[in-house]
Amino acid sequence: WNFLGGQLTKGETQAALAVGLLNQKEKSRGTYDRFRDRVLFPIHDLSGRVCGFGGRIIGEGQPKYMNSPESPVYNKSRLLLGLYQAKEPIRQREQAILVEGNFDLVSLAVHGIDNVVAPLGTAVTREQIRLLKKFAEEGVLLFDGDQAGIKAAVRAAPLFLAEQMKGRVALLPKGHDPDTYVREHGAEALKKLVKEGQELSEFILSQLVERHGLSLEGKSRIAEELKPMMQAAASSLQRSVVVAHFADKLNITAEELSRLAGNEKSSREVIQPARRSLAANQAAALSSQQKKLVSFMVLNPDKFARLTEAGLRECLAGSIGEIIFLQMQELLAKSGMIEPEELLNQLPSGAERELVAGFLLNIPLTDDADEDFFHFLRQFKLKKQSDNILQSISKAQSEGNFEQLKKLLSKKQKIDRQMKQAVKP
Repeated sequence: WNFLGGQLTKGETQAALAVGLLNQKEKSRGTYDRFRDRVLFPIHDLSGRVCGFGGRIIGEGQPKYMNSPESPVYNKSRLLLGLYQAKEPIRQREQAILVEGNFDLVSLAVHGIDNVVAPLGTAVTREQIRLLKKFAEEGVLLFDGDQAGIKAAVRAAPLFLAEQMKGRVALLPKGHDPDTYVREHGAEALKKLVKEGQELSEFILSQLVERHGLSLEGKSRIAEELKPMMQAAASSLQRSVVVAHFADKLNITAEELSRLAGNEKSSREVIQPARRSLAANQAAALSSQQKKLVSFMVLNPDKFARLTEAGLRECLAGSIGEIIFLQMQELLAKSGMIEPEELLNQLPSGAERELVAGFLLNIPLTDDADEDFFHFLRQFKLKKQSDNILQSISKAQSEGNFEQLKKLLSKKQKIDRQMKQAVKP
């Protein structure tokens, strides 16, 4: 009961009381060790300084887990167990795995999975997500598959959205926690589980659909429960994106979803299924690269002129992407600059607005996206020229125009060389 306290001087005892290493006895001036009979996990700040401890009891007893109390050096909502040790692996992988328990973290590290942190015996906080975002592009919640784990993941989802951090959920099979799963199935199986984790918004929606169903009444209840996700959006653009995404999945309009989520009195009214427009059908025909180009164009109006010169309209020709391109061109001609929110509001049909919002939500853009897209457009333009020359070559052959054929073949070789030189290493 007094192993630590017995080693300290009077001044050190006061400091130990202040940071929670010792507790004051109720009926005397004496002290006793707070973490007696426990395995201790030191909690470091980002500089590697120990600022608190987490302790798990050895044998039977309650509470099973205990952390240092709040103090001038320990604020559990702004710290993550293991982040000091894991920050470099997290940076390298651009991904952080969040587990609920201290032993889960240690067990995964023992098995070679070192980009793992834990939230110090409490629900994940917004401050912790903000801290994690400094090192990772994505956070994966690796939680137990029971109701407690599901609820913890649902509570965390709006926090990721508020901090504009990509998040996924990987639920373990019932009866397992990360420690038991990795010991029974191995590191590769756990990595596969993490890789296949569900995107947070999809996870939330799937849980709500499972709970309420897709009847008219069920959709009304789902709309109400999606309200925290919509309110967590960091900007009006992100809110439009989130609403459009959920509305599309529920097959209702974005306007109807917003109304139901914001007006409890009308939340039991009948929902009319949204009609799929030609614009939505055209979206399916867009390649993933074209969708990324539309997202990039909308988010970077300052690069619109350069994109136009590079041949963006030709790349989007005949698709809804071209419709959005022309609308943006018109708005820029009027005002000289446009915010993404303004473009969303100005698009002529709700389907087009929902489509653009869906692109922005589901298609992440990397830091070097600029040159990737301009390189793609250069290649697209050269490929189109090459295809046109091939048609002319075929015509010259059929007409027996060998002089023209010779010129076309030379031109084709020149373009092929340009395409080869333009290939990124």
